[in-house]
Amino acid sequence: MNFLLRVVGFSVLCLCIGGTTWLGGCTRQARGGASGVEKHGNKVVIDFWNGFTGPDGKTMEKMVKQFQAQNRDIEVRMQIIPWGTYYDKLTLSLAYGGAPEVFVMPAARLPEFAAFDTLEPITPLLATAGPPLKSEQFAPVPWHASFYKGRQLALPLDVHPIGLYYNTKLFEEAGIVDRSGKAKPPRTLQEFLDDARKITKDTNKDGRTDQWGFVFTNQRSNWLTITGQFGGSILSPDLKTCVIDSDANRKASQLMHDFIYKYKIAPRPEGVDAWLAFRQGKVGMAMEGIYMLASLEEQKGLPFAGAPVPQFGPKSAVWGGSHLLCQPAGISLEASRASWRLMRFLSDNSFEWATGGQVPARLNIQRSPQFAALPVQAQFARQLPFVQYELLSPRANAIFPFVDPAIEAVLLDLQTPEVALKDSQRRIDQVLKRP
Repeated sequence: MNFLLRVVGFSVLCLCIGGTTWLGGCTRQARGGASGVEKHGNKVVIDFWNGFTGPDGKTMEKMVKQFQAQNRDIEVRMQIIPWGTYYDKLTLSLAYGGAPEVFVMPAARLPEFAAFDTLEPITPLLATAGPPLKSEQFAPVPWHASFYKGRQLALPLDVHPIGLYYNTKLFEEAGIVDRSGKAKPPRTLQEFLDDARKITKDTNKDGRTDQWGFVFTNQRSNWLTITGQFGGSILSPDLKTCVIDSDANRKASQLMHDFIYKYKIAPRPEGVDAWLAFRQGKVGMAMEGIYMLASLEEQKGLPFAGAPVPQFGPKSAVWGGSHLLCQPAGISLEASRASWRLMRFLSDNSFEWATGGQVPARLNIQRSPQFAALPVQAQFARQLPFVQYELLSPRANAIFPFVDPAIEAVLLDLQTPEVALKDSQRRIDQVLKRP
């Protein structure tokens, strides 16, 4: 059975059983009239869905209001849906009708939706855009992520790599400073270990460490960053073979294990809110996404700065993602053109989006003096040439449930990297054998 239909069938069943009525009693709906476009008076109505439930949502609301002020003939109905339910609702709308004219698609999920021809190619829109948009105007990594099997299905809005957040006060107290006396972030593995050791302390002398040099927040993005620096991956380049049980991945996983049990610079990821600890000033360093910047800025009195992640392995690599702007397959020409105007506006004005905690995909904005003045965003943007996305495979969503437990088992010292990765490979091989 078609995978999309299996997902939709299950989702519809759950919605019906739960009494949810947004799908219209589990019957198919279609938006718009015979022309395939909805109108409110003389205005073309377009729905815009995204999962920006944090401070980024407020930034996007502001941008949409600016767009509507400049485009009086279009009415945008923006709906913010938590990412936890976003994909189910989007899947149902694409399969049964009622899909939004514009929606945000994380780069890691685009292959999954593209594999079932649910996204409209945007090449004709790019070709007729005035002024034109070309590939050289975008950072290469997000631009390439907007394609699937040679067709461009999205307009890249941003890149959000992880980077190193560090507590400048703790660094300065530990004497980790440059010639001017300012906190100096580590660039190499040895510097990272040395700095973390200096910061890790039992401040109240009760025999237990209460100030840590480093914490693991998002285990997957940290693991993908470090394994990427060792040249590791989950699947082969053709996405057909699982290669997670590799020497590179074992070395990277062992290093992460050693941060906790050998070097003792990080706590076990159990019973500790790692990000909260960093926000409270009890941790020297954390590797997190640029999208977490607003969370730190909201913490009153927290002295922090951002830098590229240290060089843990022999090559440069860092985990990152992108928000892509898509249209549903089969969208009418009038609705598509109106939606493109919103997509183009968001791209052209993505400096505003950057202030909310993102790195724009557009190179002219990245290279502007205004963006250079954003201290954390500009530092994280230095990593864009070697950003690596999560698994860009239609089966990624079925594979990661067997990757994440392996990472956690290693960090909790429940399994060695050899055992955890071998078991993960066995399970992923079973996924890849499914029709």
